[in-house]
Amino acid sequence: MESFKSILVDIDATASAQPALERAILLAKRSGATLTVADAVTVPDYARHYLPAGIEERLVLDRRLQLARIAKQVSDVQAQPLLLVGRPATALIEEVLRSNHDLLLRSHARDLTTSGPSGFGAVDMELLRKCPCPVLLVRQGQPATTPRIACAIDASSEDPDMQALNRKVVELALLMARCLESDSPTLFHAWVPFGERAVRKYAVDDEFAAYLENARQRAGSSLTRIARSFEGQFDARATVLRRGEPQEVIPEFVVSEGIDMLVMGTVARGGISGMLIGNTAERVLRKLPCSVATVKPDGFVSPVRLENH
Repeated sequence: MESFKSILVDIDATASAQPALERAILLAKRSGATLTVADAVTVPDYARHYLPAGIEERLVLDRRLQLARIAKQVSDVQAQPLLLVGRPATALIEEVLRSNHDLLLRSHARDLTTSGPSGFGAVDMELLRKCPCPVLLVRQGQPATTPRIACAIDASSEDPDMQALNRKVVELALLMARCLESDSPTLFHAWVPFGERAVRKYAVDDEFAAYLENARQRAGSSLTRIARSFEGQFDARATVLRRGEPQEVIPEFVVSEGIDMLVMGTVARGGISGMLIGNTAERVLRKLPCSVATVKPDGFVSPVRLENH
């Protein structure tokens, strides 16, 4: 995966802390990418009927000035302010398409009002479902200087599309580690023995134990094969194999190992290409307390379209 060339970061210009902006500045500086600092303003249709004349324009102007001040304070990299008007997710994706940005950042769950660890907000999820470029959702709080990065892959899959997505996930994790000058990422694979309940029901204990051990070895071999395909960028200690459903063991691993950023792929489901992320990915995301970077499969086409295109 080539280094980032054009980074778009979505911020709330009225907020006191900007964790996504801090991370975006560092990534842009170390990758040599351009940086666009955006904010989206949405005035609901119902509110327009009650706002005094000129108030909407004033609100937009005030936000534009706030955004310009924030961009001007950015050091070490030139930041271009951009105020978007409209539904945030749609406006951001349209900007990605219009300007060919290759990374979009946003503060994780910033549109939620709950305190403490929280799930992803509606804008977050829409970006994960529809944005064509990689998306990095940065958790609240001070970003780690040298974050611990892990990537979750389906190493046992024999599907060519999933295998291609695995490589994109690993490549994005390696690129993030290189730009953020962190240690080599950890490759994580959650494995579940095929037909475990049925085998357990009909096999004797020794047969079942042998079946599980064979399944574990096959999963481990698949994970090691992927690590070795990246020519020395990973060693045996950089691979982690855990038995269990991904939505359970991935969050447990993230918490127990103090992972700061998880890289994963999103897969369309339900036959609606370009609209929804996979069931497993959604269940994992709901439980993650860390920053999350996602990448789409090859051939993904966003359902968001630019006018006159």
